Amino acid sequence: MTHDRTPLALTHVTVIDVTGGPSQPDQTVLVVDGTIAAVGPEPHVVIPPGARIHDLSGRHVLPGLTDMHVHSESAGDDERHFPAVYIANGVTTVREMWGKPYLHEWRRRTSAGEMLGPRSFIAGPIVDGSPALWEDVPIDAPITTVTTEAEARRAVSAARDGGADFVKVYSRLEREPYFALLREAARQDMTVVGHRSDRVPLAEQIGSGQRSFEHVHGLWPATSDDVERLEAAMARISPQPGFYYADWFRRINEVEWESVGRYSPASAAALFERMVAEDVAYCPTLTMHAAVDLPEWMRLDDERLAYMTPDTPAIWSFVRDQIFHGGGRSADEAAKRRMLFDHRRAAVAAMDEAGVRLLAGTDAVTPGLFPGFALHDELEFMVGAGLTPMRALQTATLEPARFLGCERTSGTVEPGKAADLVILSADPLADIRNTRRIHAVVAAGRYVGPDERRRLLETAADIAAATPEEESAR
Repeated sequence: MTHDRTPLALTHVTVIDVTGGPSQPDQTVLVVDGTIAAVGPEPHVVIPPGARIHDLSGRHVLPGLTDMHVHSESAGDDERHFPAVYIANGVTTVREMWGKPYLHEWRRRTSAGEMLGPRSFIAGPIVDGSPALWEDVPIDAPITTVTTEAEARRAVSAARDGGADFVKVYSRLEREPYFALLREAARQDMTVVGHRSDRVPLAEQIGSGQRSFEHVHGLWPATSDDVERLEAAMARISPQPGFYYADWFRRINEVEWESVGRYSPASAAALFERMVAEDVAYCPTLTMHAAVDLPEWMRLDDERLAYMTPDTPAIWSFVRDQIFHGGGRSADEAAKRRMLFDHRRAAVAAMDEAGVRLLAGTDAVTPGLFPGFALHDELEFMVGAGLTPMRALQTATLEPARFLGCERTSGTVEPGKAADLVILSADPLADIRNTRRIHAVVAAGRYVGPDERRRLLETAADIAAATPEEESAR
């Protein structure tokens, strides 16, 4: 595959203005050499001879979608698997939150036009304290454990030397290494994103240099009417061996349950105001929380399992029963988990109302989530939480572009921007579920029409089905 240099004209299409302006009907979007060259009514856009013209009457076009929290894997490292599934779902950019060597190769080949896949921004290995939460889980992914300031500084250098775009911190970092890492990252001009540290009060972390926080795990102590005591309870969490992550989930849930029972609108408002003032972004990953909090969300009869490897149902069942639900939950605990999910959605609405920069992310391939498809679930959760469809779309288009420093080249449909586009058969502003009604996708100027989208998904399913278990396990 090479970059298609043939000009592309999308005619009679309604352009959705994700800055919040009115949609513009009957427009022509001209793409030349992978870039949007012109947008306007047909008489005002000159279509060059030889251009490929697609009449999109009745369709809507918006910027390509961005999933700001993914963990891409692929059957046998085959680029025609998940990268293609992302494109078929209109996801043209991803933020990879756990760096692995093949991700850099995929990025190189995508940039060179040698493969079809999303643009990617890639983390280094996750940086955690000791014991790291993933330490006793059988996975094939790099983890950097740091317990000293010197180790924290080395972790930043290693991420940079490995070609990472940013450093991802995890939940168990102690205070001294955490702040040493932030200082070193600032010195090396490296962005830091990731989990909040259990060991440091959230209010201290905001404004300290971490640019985005992921998930709604540890938000609650800082929004309670007893912040100091509940943050101290958070810091005392000490997961036990035998699946540290499973024990951590159970222990953090206990702190969450108590904290939401003491929710303080005043504390929450102060925290969110600080986030806005410090320009800190929040990526809530409600889809991940649905998979963790709601057992029925992880459906083992979902037709989308066709795009996953054959061992996926067994892996998901194990994770659900042994990690997410820690070997079994009482009826009372299960009810509390549902309550927590409702509070997580309410927190997202409150952050949005306060003006916090929200980023749409999924945490795919967390068990229960389907890469590409999950972002549409996330947008629906956002709207279900109280965001308008426009605001939800912004969390997956304009806001990621701003956060990633790409606002001049992506995030809207206008001249000079990269030609990453999603063409829908119905208006997502009328119903956010219409983001699933994809007619075509434009990825770096390449038009992926209905027939090619279908072939991409069929090929991905074939690759997944043919993958031996020893190759799909990571």
